[in-house]
Amino acid sequence: MTLAELSLRRPVTTVMFFVSMIVIGLLAAFKLPLEQFPDVNVPFVFVNIPYPGSTPKEIERQITRPAEEALSTLPGIDSMNSTSRADNAGIFIQFSDWDRDISITASEARDRLDAIRSELPADLQRYFVQSFSPTDQPLKMIRFSSDRDLKGSYTLIQRLIQRKLERIPGVARVEITGAPPPEVEIAIDPSRLASHNIGLNELSAKLQAVNFSVSAGDINAGDRRIRVQPIGEIKTVAELNRLPLNDKGLKLSDIADIRYKLQTQDFGRRLDGKPAVGVNVFREQNANLVNVAKSVDAEIERIKTEPELSGIKFINVEDQAESVTSSINELIEAGVIGSLLSIIVLFYFLRHWPSTLMVSLAIPVCIVMTLGVMYFTGMTLNVLTMMGLLLGIGMLVDNSVVVVESIYQQREKYPNDPVRCAIEGTRSVQLAISCGTL
Repeated sequence: MTLAELSLRRPVTTVMFFVSMIVIGLLAAFKLPLEQFPDVNVPFVFVNIPYPGSTPKEIERQITRPAEEALSTLPGIDSMNSTSRADNAGIFIQFSDWDRDISITASEARDRLDAIRSELPADLQRYFVQSFSPTDQPLKMIRFSSDRDLKGSYTLIQRLIQRKLERIPGVARVEITGAPPPEVEIAIDPSRLASHNIGLNELSAKLQAVNFSVSAGDINAGDRRIRVQPIGEIKTVAELNRLPLNDKGLKLSDIADIRYKLQTQDFGRRLDGKPAVGVNVFREQNANLVNVAKSVDAEIERIKTEPELSGIKFINVEDQAESVTSSINELIEAGVIGSLLSIIVLFYFLRHWPSTLMVSLAIPVCIVMTLGVMYFTGMTLNVLTMMGLLLGIGMLVDNSVVVVESIYQQREKYPNDPVRCAIEGTRSVQLAISCGTL
């Protein structure tokens, strides 16, 4: 028994089935996650090991080679490339198996590096094992344009923009770009250092020793418990200037110039001829892209009203949500155009309104049902799935026209038996349509 014959013999069941699927599809369509790209498991791992203040040769000898030897034991490596710079070592590993769980592989890479931790420099603080995901790309890239120089406004941007955007549900983090955080620079004069007979290693150890905050346990005094925490943190530049280096009254300011300045950047961005300052907004992995973008836009509008930000123009350099919404609009436009063209063409050749309306109605019904299936199978509405829907609309119209034309031919043979015409007309083309569509 064919589907057409079953539908004709059980019309109530068929109608209720389609009504149920349409209702479920409409409910699921509003909950369907929107993405720019699908969540793919890319078999790449990048290991970044920061070690500032060295040379590429030393980085390669002390860090890159031991790390490469340890990571080369990972199974399924297709290629491994490394780069040694003056401030870090970077190792890019590509695996041959696209079906492997890259999060497990990243954990195995961390285990390999932890095993050789004693072979790496003692003052190496940490390393990063990163895997690629489409959600790693910024949801929004916002830049600021102003007549005043915003390069030194890190604290202002952090207080009025970054912290407010990070409180939005669905936002994972907000990264400030172009405005480096300030730091304390201790510029040592070699001649003055040598004249006081102080070694550089000795000075470095002295600075590390005097800047601390540790817990020293508790003191039990009768019915009271007192927490002891020696604090030796240096909080101001003036305290650094007065820091004693020996018992002769030598201070740090006697051998070095200490100042509060912006961090040095090894790259530059320009916007309207001025340093490009802004923020990159990243979203959580399972957050709805369009909803988060709307919340960010609404918060940006409130932030603009801050008096301290007057005269600053906010520019959207990149917006993933805009590309997704434009793709959805193109999908709707393609569906409308396909429906109108099918109506015009079918009615021109068949001169039969019921047949024409059936084909036109099949387009929105099938799209809604497909969205419901996508939701319950865990798929997202992204660029690739939208392309599939656009292609599916064209195939749907083609198949509908072929079936209707076949049924119409049977109607000319058996004008008084419409049920037989529907069954025979569908049966004669179902194999060709199924093969062509699949």
